[in-house]
Amino acid sequence: MKIRFYVNISHELRTPLTLIIGPLQELLSSITGYWEREKLLCIERNTNRLLHMVNQLMDYRRAELGIFELRPTYDNAYKRVLNCFLNYENLSKKKDIDYNFYTELQDEDELFDGNYLDLIVNNLLSNAFKYTEEGESITVKLYRENTDLVLQVIDTGIGIPEEKQKKIFERFYQVENIHEGSGIGLSLVQRLVELHHGRITLQSEPGKGTVFSVYIPQVETLYSPEELHAEKDDTTEQRVYSTNAHDVYTGEEKVAEAEETAEEENGKKGTILVVEDNKELRQYLVGGLSPQFNILEAENGQKALDLLKEEQEIDLVITDVMMPVMDGVKLCKLIKQNLRTCHIPVYMLSAKIDIKYQLEGLQVGADDYISKPFSIVVLKVKIVNMLRTRYRIFEHYANMTEVEPEKLTNNTMDEELLKKAIDIVEKNMDNIEFSTEQFAREMNMSRSNLHLKLKAITGKSAIDFIHKIRFNRACQLLKEGKYTVAEISFMVGYNTPSYFAARFKKYVGCLPTEYGKKNNACYDLCYENVYCNASGFCSAGGMPANVLVGSVREEGK
Repeated sequence: MKIRFYVNISHELRTPLTLIIGPLQELLSSITGYWEREKLLCIERNTNRLLHMVNQLMDYRRAELGIFELRPTYDNAYKRVLNCFLNYENLSKKKDIDYNFYTELQDEDELFDGNYLDLIVNNLLSNAFKYTEEGESITVKLYRENTDLVLQVIDTGIGIPEEKQKKIFERFYQVENIHEGSGIGLSLVQRLVELHHGRITLQSEPGKGTVFSVYIPQVETLYSPEELHAEKDDTTEQRVYSTNAHDVYTGEEKVAEAEETAEEENGKKGTILVVEDNKELRQYLVGGLSPQFNILEAENGQKALDLLKEEQEIDLVITDVMMPVMDGVKLCKLIKQNLRTCHIPVYMLSAKIDIKYQLEGLQVGADDYISKPFSIVVLKVKIVNMLRTRYRIFEHYANMTEVEPEKLTNNTMDEELLKKAIDIVEKNMDNIEFSTEQFAREMNMSRSNLHLKLKAITGKSAIDFIHKIRFNRACQLLKEGKYTVAEISFMVGYNTPSYFAARFKKYVGCLPTEYGKKNNACYDLCYENVYCNASGFCSAGGMPANVLVGSVREEGK
């Protein structure tokens, strides 16, 4: 009943934790007063402790339900254990603990599940530091003993009385109440070791210390064929666990703050739609993002869809997953399946951090899945990076004459739309009366929707898109050198050469005659050191001589 109750509320705990950790980190970055900062650091330490407890509850529940599936592989155990060991070095220095790691397996590959080994090491080390006082020692050993890989965590801490040693691996059991914790860390370790078909032993004496020894068998016959030959697909390689080598409460160790680098790109502000049913969290997101972005709000997926239907020019949607009326998964699916909105990036926020929930969100088209609690600073940097990449694509596209749908789009619906738009403009290439209204009709879209869609995909309005395609054809014709500028202007839909030349210079950067000179190797050589061969082609560039000088010359002249 305890585990069921606590796990059921653990997801809900992550939302208020976000509202505590986010503003707290902002305050810590701005407060300089010693006493104020000490109080905030105390709040931070206890918030991290609460987060660690929530994470452990989630891990334990997964182990109880059998969700933890063993996938052992041969890998370097020394490197895995060393990475976990190094996470506690700062803490060992602060507590003046003699902290050592001994092994002779630096270059050996052993059989184990790397993610679960991380959980085992971190929980044992966290427990050791909790019960080891200043001036004592903690030692980690890694070695082979017969057919087992042995991991030992040895401390000279307070020790465990003999009558309590049998209960130490029971869930929610703690030796000393003066040390705060959840009482499930060692129970989780035991389940993970048993999952490896191994065993864990305890040797302890009050006042002298404790030795935890983990034995992981290296005999393949002990593992089932399904475990040994599990395919390493995306769900295997990218398994995410709430308690990992970088997410363990380590006493008073201060987590380094992320430096905020988010800045507006060239003064441009994007528009972000925040969809969150929790009013406080929504206000926190709006407050954190509004200095840099234009913000729209909605308390559920249905209201978000209504806002999107109002033809708002939205650059990003940030949505919670669990919401009344319409949840974030359904909202994302509807956005990505609608031709008018499928280009809009969607970031999902959720307290559900299990890999299956992340996959569910990503499979319906989410561009990112961010677990609670999250850092508003990291979120802002992600958004700025996404917008910066988008602007750079637009700038690159603006400097190119070719329009390549497969490079400008990130989904098949947009790619097909862009191909159709190009085909329609090319079909009306020499139509002087071709307008954006006709363009929209042939695209089966309203003029405003076509404008917003093309602007979102290419950074260009509908009329600019038409000019772009036409000038691309004009550049091809100028390179061929078969036609005059006046002729080309009519061929690409402009009724006067002067207007064509002015628009060409705006889009390409030079006049049509200058473009022809730069892109025609024979142009500047005409009448000078040039002759035509017997076939009537120019010796300078292989083009027909009549194109260059107006009439075919005799061979050699």
